[in-house]
Amino acid sequence: MPRNNSRTLRGVRQTVRKISHVLVVAACAVSSPLLAQDSDGEDHSFLPRYPQSIIDGYRGPSLDEVVIPTGPIANAEAQTNRVMLEGRVTHIDYRVKPATAPLQIGRYYDDLLTKAGFSIAYSCVGPACGRDMGALILNSGKLAPVGLADGLFNDRIRVVVARRADSWVVLHIAEGPDRSQIFQAVVEGASARSRVDASE
Repeated sequence: MPRNNSRTLRGVRQTVRKISHVLVVAACAVSSPLLAQDSDGEDHSFLPRYPQSIIDGYRGPSLDEVVIPTGPIANAEAQTNRVMLEGRVTHIDYRVKPATAPLQIGRYYDDLLTKAGFSIAYSCVGPACGRDMGALILNSGKLAPVGLADGLFNDRIRVVVARRADSWVVLHIAEGPDRSQIFQAVVEGASARSRVDASE
């Protein structure tokens, strides 16, 4: 074979090898879960995120008034089974893929909260949370800022409200067909503005 043809063939093989290498690296990168990145924000200092979750929405600590459920919520606009608090509020919305059962995610956070010295002030699962629990927490603007949380509305939910002195944590955990969402609000230096605990 002439020397020029040999060089050309060698050059073609090297080019094909380089292209193959680039394609393999690109395919791995696209399929890798490590590519999933937070949209913004960071975990709260005493509540590290559930493994493999990413931040979908975040609002850093700021002085605010929020409404926290203390019992089932049948009507998001009613005044019962809730407390209004003022304090430094951090809002974080996490996405978990693939979908994970609320019980498993809830156990993870129960353990973290217990180790951090919190006690459970209220918790509920599914329909026992009341028809409008998700609406109050995620859509009303009374807890999650409007548009921050990517809410899932079904009976596959778990809500946990925990307290340690003047700090409160609210978790709304929901499972959908392809993902789970964890909305978390942490209120620090909280003082109660009003409270009503009664049946709706």
